[in-house]
Amino acid sequence: MEPLNSRDQQRLEELQARLETVEPGVDVLPAVVDTLREALNAERGLAYGVDIGPERYQVSYTHISGFPMTSADAHASLDSFVGTRRDPWGYFNPACPQPSQRNRELQFQAPNLDAPPIPPPQDERLTLWKTLDLPAEERARVQAQVKSNVGTFLQGCGLDRMMFLRVLVCDGPALLGWVGAMRTEPFEGREVRLLRELIPSLQRRLTLDTRLREAGVFHAALEAALEALGQAAYVVTSTGRVAFANSMGRARLERDTGLVAEALKRYLRGEPLGGELTFTPLRLSGTPTHYLAVVQGEPLQALARVHALSTGWGLTAREMEVLGRLVRGESNKAIALHLGCAERTVEVHVTRILAKAQVESRSALIAKCFLAT
Repeated sequence: MEPLNSRDQQRLEELQARLETVEPGVDVLPAVVDTLREALNAERGLAYGVDIGPERYQVSYTHISGFPMTSADAHASLDSFVGTRRDPWGYFNPACPQPSQRNRELQFQAPNLDAPPIPPPQDERLTLWKTLDLPAEERARVQAQVKSNVGTFLQGCGLDRMMFLRVLVCDGPALLGWVGAMRTEPFEGREVRLLRELIPSLQRRLTLDTRLREAGVFHAALEAALEALGQAAYVVTSTGRVAFANSMGRARLERDTGLVAEALKRYLRGEPLGGELTFTPLRLSGTPTHYLAVVQGEPLQALARVHALSTGWGLTAREMEVLGRLVRGESNKAIALHLGCAERTVEVHVTRILAKAQVESRSALIAKCFLAT
């Protein structure tokens, strides 16, 4: 394999630096695709991901460089094509790429409808059939199938007369992204090597980005689940720090900041907790043990407090019912379903309760309920 020259090495280091530098909220792939196209002396650059759904596949992201179209048009075109195809639509299966193709560079000529074949690279190790490990009798059939599936699509994008150099970036069997470049002439050995050297950085970054997106989903699910408990609840570290609290939990912490930490210390020493708090260990791979802490008996305590406050604030019977559900963290929609009324009616009740309690928000109302003596 031809070694990298000083300019290629500099470009490789620039690409690696972009991928290894994590800035919250910044999508690094668009800049990487631009720089990679230039580094590979290519005419086009492309990166895209595929979400594998039960009904259809869809493109999760698209980044282009050097295409005669906007990113939005490229995304729509690719998504329309992907959504109508099943496995495989090209030389790989997006639902589970072949192990021989995962995190490995591959160079091949795009299947075209009428152009003569471009001479393959001189290095046989880089040829399509060597990488796919297909016997000779299978090659013509696969080539014809791929041409039938994607030939028209590639022709419409102006890619049908080009050589491709790409990598399927994977996390185990899961495809994280297709990243590559295209041009009319075969790629040279040093350009292939540059992409090969970049693959570990691509794999680490796309894996990290996937984990961060999933963490956002899990956090939203956790928040919704703890709010639905109707009791003060917390996620606590082994040192007693509250990593997350639902709205009722935050209100309790306003008046008793040491509640959870002190109870956790007693729990870890094996001492009785008096029944107010329960702890459940949360063990996640790669992280220290956390605990789910839930305050027991809170609904009865809250109900008694609601009755007392409703009298003091001059609430009607229906407003008292609404307040009782508000302090349990229920949404207007959930309250409307329980009370058998329109959501708009609940909004009116909430507005009146806020005015009578002399607060400006639901969170302030909940805090006032729990801080009341």
